[in-house]
Amino acid sequence: MIMSRMKFQIAAAVLATGLAAMAQAQSGAIDARTFDALTRAQELAESNQFDEAIATLDKLKGNDKLGSYAKSQLWNFYAFIYANQEKYTDAIAAYRKVLREPEATEGLKQQAKYTIAQLYFQTEQYDQCIRFMESWLSEVNQPTPTAHIMLAQAYYQQDSYDRSLTNIDKAIELEKAAGKPIQESWLRLKAALYYAKKDYAKTAEVYEELISIDPAVGYMKQLAGMYSELGRDADRLAVYDAVYQHGSLKSENEVLNLAYMWLGQDVPYQAGTIIEDAIKAGRVEETNKNLETLANAWAQANERDKAVPALTRAAEVSGDGIFMARLAGVHFNAGEYKQAAAAAAKADQMGGLKNAAGNRLLMGMAYFNAKDYEDALQAFRRAKQDRSTFKAAAKWEEHTLAEVRRLRAIEEALKALEQRTREALEADENNVDAIDLGT
Repeated sequence: MIMSRMKFQIAAAVLATGLAAMAQAQSGAIDARTFDALTRAQELAESNQFDEAIATLDKLKGNDKLGSYAKSQLWNFYAFIYANQEKYTDAIAAYRKVLREPEATEGLKQQAKYTIAQLYFQTEQYDQCIRFMESWLSEVNQPTPTAHIMLAQAYYQQDSYDRSLTNIDKAIELEKAAGKPIQESWLRLKAALYYAKKDYAKTAEVYEELISIDPAVGYMKQLAGMYSELGRDADRLAVYDAVYQHGSLKSENEVLNLAYMWLGQDVPYQAGTIIEDAIKAGRVEETNKNLETLANAWAQANERDKAVPALTRAAEVSGDGIFMARLAGVHFNAGEYKQAAAAAAKADQMGGLKNAAGNRLLMGMAYFNAKDYEDALQAFRRAKQDRSTFKAAAKWEEHTLAEVRRLRAIEEALKALEQRTREALEADENNVDAIDLGT
């Protein structure tokens, strides 16, 4: 936000040209020799021969007959040369001498005050910058937007946010009245001020205005951050997604944050699509956590065919049974009991489970639904060894045993029926044979 030195040098060069014209116009107040010396000093300065220019002015300074008006021009040229040499302290001192000359013109004094304010700003002496700029503004009939912006920047550096905002608004008002577009740097400063005041609603409004001028990705990200502070999650998502569609979400964190936003808005399919595409493109690493998030997104979206490969890959990458156990749950919820049982058994074998007993209980239930009762009973008996699953496992064991007894009873009844049927058929055959013999 600090004015660049190049800008100041350009302004000073323009000022020097104006002063030469002024000196010429009022040549009656300056004798010909003095005027020639000042002109020579200006020419040397414009050729970057600063030492020679200073030497010329030093000779002139020794003239006891120099009047107040001529001295004001002399100090002004000293200040101009010092500023171009980046000797800002000397330049300020010379400009302040201009102000002390009683015959200095009002225009020259005003310009000196303005430039002193610039130099104090350049040297980060913001209190002095404010003092001289406020004085200048009180004296001129047509203040410039640039003056108010400089004052706003100085107040900002002193944490006087309200005064800074007042000056920014005044600069914007003047610029609009002149029919000119508002500079983005002014609005960025305004946004920074509202943010420093923790007025996130106003900060968001400024970034909305900036985006209307230039829909830059940086502005969009800042606006999304403000929406987050305000709890406007849907708006935040809309802005972030626009950045994503623009292809400007580059980092892994940014892509994953967008996916989490979609999950937060209960749109898991979009979250899964974003993560999967980013993994394929190499922008998101294929880690356990990222694969788990991907699998969860697909599972929430009821995309079983997509969730299964993600969990399988997560299990391969991690080398532990956590993701295989989750895969077992996905298969179980889909009614794929054989696959669920196999995944749970593999998870149990791999280890590293946070809830091994719960996995064994699910394994038993999967085996039960797959009608593999012997393996189900083994799983339930192992699950009974943990207090957290003892009751549920015991009930399932009892239920399984009852089912086994029921099936055995049915099987025995069928065998008995089959035996009676066979005996009845044999009896009928014997009766037929007896009838035949009787005839």
